[in-house]
Amino acid sequence: MTYVKLLQKFAALLAILGGLALVVQSVLTVSHQMELGRSLGYGVVVYTGYFTITTNALCAAIALAFSPWFATDRRFAGLREPWVVTCATASIVMVGAVYHLLLSRLFHQEGVQAICNAVLHYTIPPLFPVLWWFAVPRNSLVWSDAWRVLAYPLGYLVYVVARGEATGLYPYFFIDVPRIGYSQALLNAAGLSVLFIAAGALLIVIKGTIRPPVTGDTE
Repeated sequence: MTYVKLLQKFAALLAILGGLALVVQSVLTVSHQMELGRSLGYGVVVYTGYFTITTNALCAAIALAFSPWFATDRRFAGLREPWVVTCATASIVMVGAVYHLLLSRLFHQEGVQAICNAVLHYTIPPLFPVLWWFAVPRNSLVWSDAWRVLAYPLGYLVYVVARGEATGLYPYFFIDVPRIGYSQALLNAAGLSVLFIAAGALLIVIKGTIRPPVTGDTE
């Protein structure tokens, strides 16, 4: 079996694992909210507000783009761009780190919920960087890509604050504007942004900083 085939099969397994966990978690979250007397729409809003969910969804989509089913599909070429894969890698590593250091002690899950939690917070975060390592060509990143790593988390921040203003729902205590105020929430966001840039810079150092003369999909 060739290197490319192994990469594609690993990507497929990663996409299936992450996708299944996301689907099951969506059912659990929405069902729980409906049991509390809230609407289906409210449950969906709660589910889609977590950085864990949106980041795992991004990683699953990228893994799918490298899978045997879509590896040569030009429509998914954007998801195979080195800076996009690097952005997702930095983000999923942050998901695992922030959850373990700040959030894990706040929750106690059992049964299927515990399994989903383990996949989304402790399985995909270490496995996706393996895909990044083999899928992103060496020397395919430049220093400016460290700033591009911020594109997705900043987009999420804008979304979650706008959503919070409209619904009053803030998924994490460190950006809970009604509780801690805009100043502290922005300060916390700035601190996390520094960590994202540092993570992106570290990944760039690992892969090198000189873009090759010819770029393209990693098939």
